[in-house]
Amino acid sequence: MEVFHFKDAKIVPDIVHTYSGDIRANSVPLIYDNGSYVARVGWATSKEPLLMFKNLIAKPRKERSKKDNVEPAQAPQLQVGNDILNIEAVRFQLKTQFDRNIVTHFEAQEHLFDYAFTHLGIDSENRVNHPIVLTEAFLNPNTSRQLMTELLFECYDVPSITYGVDTLFAYHYCQSNPKSDALILSLGYQTCHIVPMLDNKVVFENIRRINTGGWNVVTFLHRILQLKYPAHATAITLSRAEELLHTICEVAEDYREELKKWFKTEYYENNIRKIQLPFSSISTNSALTLEQQKERKRELARRLTEINARKREERLAEDQEKLRQLLEIQEIIDFGAEKQEIENLLAEVQMKNLQELQKTVTNLNMRIERTRQKIIAASSAEDTEEPPVKQTKLSKMVFESDTAMHSFIDNVKKMDRLLKYLT
Repeated sequence: MEVFHFKDAKIVPDIVHTYSGDIRANSVPLIYDNGSYVARVGWATSKEPLLMFKNLIAKPRKERSKKDNVEPAQAPQLQVGNDILNIEAVRFQLKTQFDRNIVTHFEAQEHLFDYAFTHLGIDSENRVNHPIVLTEAFLNPNTSRQLMTELLFECYDVPSITYGVDTLFAYHYCQSNPKSDALILSLGYQTCHIVPMLDNKVVFENIRRINTGGWNVVTFLHRILQLKYPAHATAITLSRAEELLHTICEVAEDYREELKKWFKTEYYENNIRKIQLPFSSISTNSALTLEQQKERKRELARRLTEINARKREERLAEDQEKLRQLLEIQEIIDFGAEKQEIENLLAEVQMKNLQELQKTVTNLNMRIERTRQKIIAASSAEDTEEPPVKQTKLSKMVFESDTAMHSFIDNVKKMDRLLKYLT
């Protein structure tokens, strides 16, 4: 029985190609196959595209608490095309320019154009001095083509643009002697097109589009595998489902006949394939000793304490900044501002009247004071924390005075409470 092993192929970043003098001087046309799954870019003088990358960008999300404090140099970097080395790590940040095979998100399209032109080595300042042949879907809306044209002319200053349907380009490329009559099936990533041709002309009124494509097949396969093997739900990723689809899945010529074959035990045993997931050794708590488990709990408690302290400090800084703004507004009002100016100032901080402003200032003062007390209490608890002492019989301990004895007993009670909290 054949066992399938996942390759988990890593994406290789694209190199920056040489922008030769011949291409620069002759204004060689640039071919841009803007596919909904993969983009292929190259020069008209080449047989193969120089660039092939997934039409995706990974747009990082900013944390709400740090949105205004992150400097531009420290902000997460936008990843485009083959710069996304691990797609699963940024799966929820991925964005494409397409909506059902139609380009609608032109901000993402601009990032992808920048990526393609940069990796082709085009270094001409503020322009791409090459005619562009760009593919599009059948019956592309005029608004989409208009915005695409505006983007290329206004942003890249291209000399000319030619649009072509990728389905017809592929048909004439694959057929050495194209027939005058044909029925073309274009199986896309987001949609499928059925295109009839009569006398070398496309019959546009009979073209049909099905809003089902490779993406639907991948997500369906991913979902049914996770439902069948819930214990391996995290290991069955969309990338691995896509690898299975491209590697071992087939299209049944007759679906019902194929089902009848799989009902037979002999056919099932001869054609079934096993899939080996990558092995990962996970250490469980049962393998840890009692002392290691206690140490792990202490470490988790310490991390939790640090996280809470950091959150308290961030909340304190936010409250202090808000209080400062409100006090400035209150000071302006006290100096005799006009009614219209007072209303504008209150509208800026989303307040209805002066009573609400005063109430908010009071609440902020109380909240700031409580937060400060918590921070002081937490820091004092850390300062007074002492290492555990060895167990000793109290009958053998001698104290200089009653005060020393009571102090020792209080410290023992504190340590006991702390150890119960940590364990």
